[in-house]
Amino acid sequence: MKPIILNSRSKKDRADLALIRRRRPYVVDEIEEQLKELEFVKNPKLLLDPSKLNLNRKVEIIWVYYPWKNTLVHCLNKKDFKYLRTSRNQDLITKDEQKKLEKFRVGIAGLNVGNPGALCLALEGDIEMKLTDNDVLSLSNLNRFRAGLPDLGLNKAILTARQIYEINPFAKLEIFERGISDENIEKFLLRPKIDVLVEEMDNLPLKIKIRELARAWKIPVIMVTGSGPDVIIDVERFDRDPNLPLLSGYLKKSVIDGIKVGPMILGEKIRLARDFMGVKYLHSRLVESFDLVGRKIAGIPQIAESSFLRGASIAYFVRQIAQGDKVSSGRPACRSGRYNLKLSDVQRSKKS
Repeated sequence: MKPIILNSRSKKDRADLALIRRRRPYVVDEIEEQLKELEFVKNPKLLLDPSKLNLNRKVEIIWVYYPWKNTLVHCLNKKDFKYLRTSRNQDLITKDEQKKLEKFRVGIAGLNVGNPGALCLALEGDIEMKLTDNDVLSLSNLNRFRAGLPDLGLNKAILTARQIYEINPFAKLEIFERGISDENIEKFLLRPKIDVLVEEMDNLPLKIKIRELARAWKIPVIMVTGSGPDVIIDVERFDRDPNLPLLSGYLKKSVIDGIKVGPMILGEKIRLARDFMGVKYLHSRLVESFDLVGRKIAGIPQIAESSFLRGASIAYFVRQIAQGDKVSSGRPACRSGRYNLKLSDVQRSKKS
């Protein structure tokens, strides 16, 4: 599941490294370039006169072995790796904001949409995450899921974890590959307690139950929904208002009651999935497609452009919540409610 980190200063690690080399791994050794980059980041004035560059050969370096790829990578130590990898965040993300974000623990339930969100968060910082999904990657997912044919049949939580570890071998991840259930839902939310829940599950009863528990335990919830080329972001700040209605009041009681009734035929499930968001908030083509599921199409349509927008939106709103009461601009951090991001209504800039 995890990559193997090896320090050549350790006798045991040297022995393990020798055994790994017998497997004839693919070797990636760009350590010289990493050392150069590290010096430029520590002293940007060297860019004006690169001839003064003097590599620090005393920097501790390690090897990282990825068993699922049989690949061995030469890499900077954890501290320098993190410093260099996140250096290009500045000053779009300040040092203080970066520290706050990396103290945050994020739970992502549902990795079909949650995958791009998890990857965005992993790219932006060293963030502790819990990942859960019981589904495996199928061919029909490859119109929007950042993966390939060699990944077919792989559990989406495990696949997402592998992708994150390939970005950051030191990532702090906990994987729930069997999905959320009555047996593990409290562990996922509370042991240890997450600071924000990203809820992207398909199971309607679980979508209700996990929200009710998040509200009881004052955990904020983010859900991002694709609506054709557009994105709808729902933010529920249960950490601020434990009496907040589910989906900030956008979810009707009749829909909640219908979901809680129990087993449903396909047509009822599809209608409730549509009404979970509310017809008037959805793109017209998406609304029309709900009536076609089981007759002309095999599932609710989703496309890559909104999938990647959803991932970016998840990362953005998690970052806003992580900053506390106010973000760097001084305005209040994101409040409960529904937000819209519309590519279908993008405006062309006018020259001033």
